[in-house]
Amino acid sequence: MCSGSKIGMLEEIKTLPPLPDSVIKIQELCMKSDTNIDELSRVIEHDPMLSANILKAVNSPLYGMSREISSIPQAIMLFGIAMIRGFAAASAIKKTMAIDLSPYGTTIDALTTVSSVQSALAREWYRQVDKSMLPLLQSAAFLMELGKLAVSMNILKRGNSDLFASEIAQCGTSIEAIERTYLGSSGYEISAAMFEHWNFESALIDALREVSNPSTQNPYAKVLGVIVHAANIKGVFTEEGMMEALRLIEHFGLNKTAFEEAVSKVKSIL
Repeated sequence: MCSGSKIGMLEEIKTLPPLPDSVIKIQELCMKSDTNIDELSRVIEHDPMLSANILKAVNSPLYGMSREISSIPQAIMLFGIAMIRGFAAASAIKKTMAIDLSPYGTTIDALTTVSSVQSALAREWYRQVDKSMLPLLQSAAFLMELGKLAVSMNILKRGNSDLFASEIAQCGTSIEAIERTYLGSSGYEISAAMFEHWNFESALIDALREVSNPSTQNPYAKVLGVIVHAANIKGVFTEEGMMEALRLIEHFGLNKTAFEEAVSKVKSIL
């Protein structure tokens, strides 16, 4: 069942509509080595709804800004090009895809909050460890849960919503195991396939594909793997989730002190 389901899921992803022209243009600019902030700002500002959604995202209390960010150029300067691209992509994907997260027993607002916590945790943790990893790491953390939109669509289409939801409700934090049982892939692997379909950079795709792999050698996937246990749709900083996050930190040889300080910082904002 898993093999066939996986093929079906991947085929469904290939039928997803393209992202809006404004997001495609943002993606093209972000892939350039000499991206012009003014040009990027103009592309975003040409789409008023996208601009409003990005400003709403960057002004989340989770990012701890001391004052309101009121312009797109200011947001780009403070968050960086990759993160702004992540906000833009997430906004567009939520408009592109049907949203019904009932199979997971959650809502799009709750999922967005989890994504923001994950991104804030990545930011606070790795600004103390390796700032060069932050552009990709923070963007990936904000985008990685979006595969659950595609999973939900598939589960609902197949009429398995009630059974899937019941197993998710009882599973503790082992969501990926249930996703694989039904679809042959984890939600993070499906996120990777979605962003591959939309021509995002291979570094982001590779990181998302490896999030659930405890043997991964991908440095970004190691960090994201810790973060998804610390904060996910089953709970944020729960005792069970934190124990598994700390176990993975030891397993991967990551910076535990900086992680615990980052968790304390994000908790103080929640």
